[in-house]
Amino acid sequence: MTFKEQLDSMFNPRSVALIGASNTLGKWGFNILALLLGDKSRDIYAVNNREAEVLGLKAYPSILDVPGPVDLAVITVPFKDVPSAMEDCIRKQVKGVVVISGGLAETGEEGAKVQAQIVEVAKRGGIPFVGPNCMGLFDTYSNFNTVIFLPPLRRGPVGLISQSGNSGQSIIISGLESGLGFSKYVSSGNEAALHFEDYLEYLAQDDEIKVILGYIEGLREGRRFLELAREITKKKPIVVVKAGGTQAGAKAARSHTAALAGSDIVSDAAFKQAGVIRVEEIGELIDVALLLLGQPLPKGKRVGVLSIGGGMAVMTADTVARHGLELPPLSPATIDKLNSVLSRRWSHGNPVDIGGDRFNYDCLWPLIEDENVDVVLVIGSPAATRSFVGWFSLHAPWVTNLDEMGKLMESKDLVELNRVKEMMGRYDKPVIFCSMGIGIVKQGEVYSLMEQNHLIPYPTPERAARALSHVVRYSGYLGISR
Repeated sequence: MTFKEQLDSMFNPRSVALIGASNTLGKWGFNILALLLGDKSRDIYAVNNREAEVLGLKAYPSILDVPGPVDLAVITVPFKDVPSAMEDCIRKQVKGVVVISGGLAETGEEGAKVQAQIVEVAKRGGIPFVGPNCMGLFDTYSNFNTVIFLPPLRRGPVGLISQSGNSGQSIIISGLESGLGFSKYVSSGNEAALHFEDYLEYLAQDDEIKVILGYIEGLREGRRFLELAREITKKKPIVVVKAGGTQAGAKAARSHTAALAGSDIVSDAAFKQAGVIRVEEIGELIDVALLLLGQPLPKGKRVGVLSIGGGMAVMTADTVARHGLELPPLSPATIDKLNSVLSRRWSHGNPVDIGGDRFNYDCLWPLIEDENVDVVLVIGSPAATRSFVGWFSLHAPWVTNLDEMGKLMESKDLVELNRVKEMMGRYDKPVIFCSMGIGIVKQGEVYSLMEQNHLIPYPTPERAARALSHVVRYSGYLGISR
């Protein structure tokens, strides 16, 4: 089998055996088996040498007793029993293994010796395995999942590799809350056999994946990572959180996944040279992914700001400058167009403060059309209309009329938002929305349309500008941005 075929059989197995299956709620062998049983398209086998039946399935004393072929084995037994379980997997001619069991190299010398045994056995049998000390993987396109403690998954264009199971969960949950959908995910754990670089090479070949996200504590093959990244980032972006850069973080990484993170192995300069976008936290990872998926790449760093209030315009001007972006002067033609649609209270410059008037799309089009502007940042969300109407507490008969007015405004916003998308495509220019009250706009058809197109508003101008600065640099790496 080729390397890709081996991993394909792990992300889309026809048959799965859970070694360490359990009837005890809360144990890994119970939780994962319960998850696997939700998929009726595969043969699922329970392996337990003490029980005759597990969760309604016949239990087999060993994987060698399973009557049919097994593509993937998932191991959850205590760490000292993993080498013998791996031996049985080889005799069974299993194509791949996921070792959930922990207590190995991340815990010290005894665990490291057992992990070395597992590696030696697997190498001898030519069998690839994920982990140990991991939470497994999922593939939404093949409907396969071993990762517990997640909400219902959404299929989408994001691939994720995480050296931490908990951090991977946080990334997925944050992404789902922001409208992101995922294709493939792997919790790589201690990476005793397959490394971050192996998964990176594999995800790069998946046409469903448009953006690759990663949580890294240490790279076992730093040079290979950079060589792969240089080629991959020319076609699809890679965005990573690199932890373990400080002395304290490196110590924590060694005790967590036995990662080789004694210092910042791959420096910021090396990431930038390979076109990898490095961010500092999970929220920033999601912010950048949304921008990459929902927007054309900017042709420069000149930002036109449209704000419904003066204070927010000032704050946005500050944060745009702090992140190395520019506020260019507007063209005379744009000034004239804005004069024709705004009251005299507007700021007559960039940022465009409309002076407290209701958000007006007619003042957005001139900014998109302005050749001095590479990106438009709107402080205000089209999705707010639905929520604001609900704030009024008027007595009948006005309530009925108010509801009708709200629906009419929302219908207009839907039409205008579609025009925003059309204008973004026509001028190949990003339009980013920001709403300080993000919690109140998460309802209605307008928000749903924004979510479907990865255009949901950022909760602060700071987060929007920070994400934009990363994407501007990536655009420059590709030779698109000036």
